[in-house]
Amino acid sequence: MSVELLVNVAPFETRIARVENGQAEEIYIERERGLKGNIYKGRVQRVLPGIQAAFIDIGMEKAGFLYAGDIATAKQPDSTFTDDIEQSDENDNNADESAPSPRRNAPPIGNLLKDNQELMVQVSREPIASKGPRMTSQIGLPGRYLVYLPHLDHIGIAKRLEDPQERERLLNICTSMELKQGGIIIRTVAEGKEEPELQQDLDYLLRLWADIEKRSKNSARGSLIHSELNLYLRVMRDYVDSDIEKIHIDSRSAYDAMKKFARRFMPEVAKKLYYYPGDRPIFDVYGVETSIELALKRHVPLKSGGHIVIDQTEALIAIDVNSGSFVGSKNMEETGFKTNLEAVHEIVHQLRLRNLGGIIVIDFIDMQEEENKQQLMQVLADALKRDKAKNHIVQLSELGLVEMTRKRTRESLGRTLLTECNSCHGIGLAKSLKTICYQLFREVVAEARAYPCEKLTVIAHPEIIDLMLGEENEGVLQLESFLNKEISLESDDNFAPDHYEIVLK
Repeated sequence: MSVELLVNVAPFETRIARVENGQAEEIYIERERGLKGNIYKGRVQRVLPGIQAAFIDIGMEKAGFLYAGDIATAKQPDSTFTDDIEQSDENDNNADESAPSPRRNAPPIGNLLKDNQELMVQVSREPIASKGPRMTSQIGLPGRYLVYLPHLDHIGIAKRLEDPQERERLLNICTSMELKQGGIIIRTVAEGKEEPELQQDLDYLLRLWADIEKRSKNSARGSLIHSELNLYLRVMRDYVDSDIEKIHIDSRSAYDAMKKFARRFMPEVAKKLYYYPGDRPIFDVYGVETSIELALKRHVPLKSGGHIVIDQTEALIAIDVNSGSFVGSKNMEETGFKTNLEAVHEIVHQLRLRNLGGIIVIDFIDMQEEENKQQLMQVLADALKRDKAKNHIVQLSELGLVEMTRKRTRESLGRTLLTECNSCHGIGLAKSLKTICYQLFREVVAEARAYPCEKLTVIAHPEIIDLMLGEENEGVLQLESFLNKEISLESDDNFAPDHYEIVLK
């Protein structure tokens, strides 16, 4: 399989596309530098015993939020701090952002923190809507192969690294390393690496931590001590593996920065970096812009003539498979089966491209034969193996719906690039012209009865006025007769279809 990374850097936005066999499979976008991973010298603003949490002042408009379970204490077992990192060694899981820590056995927060106390904290969740960032005092510094935990004496390994012999080999190497303070988590990309490479990564993280501690002593309360890497360096550190053959960068400064970073920390990657000087935008050359535009739509066509419809709701992702115009089979069972098989690969592609996570329900075309159902589920399971996000097929329900989950790793593409429609306000539909017209009629009656007048003027969008002069003209005449008042109509191109004014004279 051919895998390439495309790095598109502009002053206002950085975008990265992972292209597999000529098709964009994953998109990363950074418009503003995020807070996740940043380390601050915080101040306890207020302790909230009722919910086992505290507000932490980090020098921003919104205070950070720190749960008792995210406070490093010597009394808590080692494993409680490392579950998240070992399950997702990219340390980038945003599921259940507002939920409290699963560590239920934390001591009362009043015994851990006091108002105005200083402590070093790290952002573990980006701020969302009105909520400030979620914090942790259990610092984790990710390197290329390891994550260093300065406050915890523990050696763990990412659960995605499944080979028992390789796990044991890596754990033995890291256990033999001289580590005076703290612990480490072995990341998935450490597979196959030898002790010198792991030791070099650890030495870098130890130097970085020493620098952070030094800066912390001389920093004011609420100040930033350490900033996480920007998007293209972060993706290079976390996601570049042996599968990636080339990395094309369209910015000379970004190329130089990535080259410098690679030579220092990832020498095997340096030879894969290529500067793209072309006049034509790099995302256009590889068809990525077209893929992004398609990923912002509900309706996704299939080559056979069928299609899938994807709806992202607050509760879950709903995906519907339809045969459409596909009639290339002998009977309905075969038509449904072939369309479903084609849809599986497009669904997995869209889940990755759109970065959809949480609960996912897929309504495949109904099939009666049990063998076809089992084969479909196997094809889905195989297709999901190339998805690096943790996923789990729950079941094929009695109603014929496939239920599955996919771990959220970052905001979805749609919620990053789209905003709520001013007309439909997020429901995806708008009132019909006739509905608006009848609503207008009701308000004309209400206004005429509430306020004395001799004449009314209705000002509305041209399409509404055309409807009232044409198909609904009889209704306007009936209103005039019913109210015994003249109604004049006036169109205004600046009005939205659902906006109108009633002027009394």
